[in-house]
This record gives sequence, structure tokens and C-alpha cells, in this order.
Amino acid sequence: MDSPEDLSDEELLAMLTPQQLAQLDRTIGETFSDGGVDRAEALFALAQVYSMRAAQRDETSALALLQLAAAMRRRAEDIASRTA
Repeated sequence: MDSPEDLSDEELLAMLTPQQLAQLDRTIGETFSDGGVDRAEALFALAQVYSMRAAQRDETSALALLQLAAAMRRRAEDIASRTA
């Protein structure tokens, strides 16, 4: 397997089961919509932070952080496309 940092968002998300991905989407939505932070810019910024932090972690933790960041970017892109 490539290093987690070398994988695309699509590859990272494809590693999750449909149930894991659905739970991740629900959790992101619940966590950020209540605080009024469910804006594309905020999610993109937080995804960038998680991506940077992944480089400081072991491979398993990095993979999880990068998958979370990928899911956040995907949600942010969806929000941006709906508000454009």
C-alpha cells in the first residue's frame, strides 16, 4: 500500500465500508451543523489542519485523520455546490 499521504481523497474514502462512510458523514454533519459551522470554508480549513496533523502520526492514525479530512472536503464541496 502507498503511504496514506500519497492516496487521493477517493482512494481514502473507498477504503471505508458504506456503513463507516455513512457514520462519518452523520458525525460530521451533527458536529458542525449545530454550531453554525456547517460552511464549506470552515470544513475545508479543518480538513487542511487534519491533513497536516496526519504527517505527525503513525501510519494507522494518519490514515484515519486523512480519511476524516477527505470526508470533510467532500461534504464541503457538496455544501459549496448547493450554495453557488
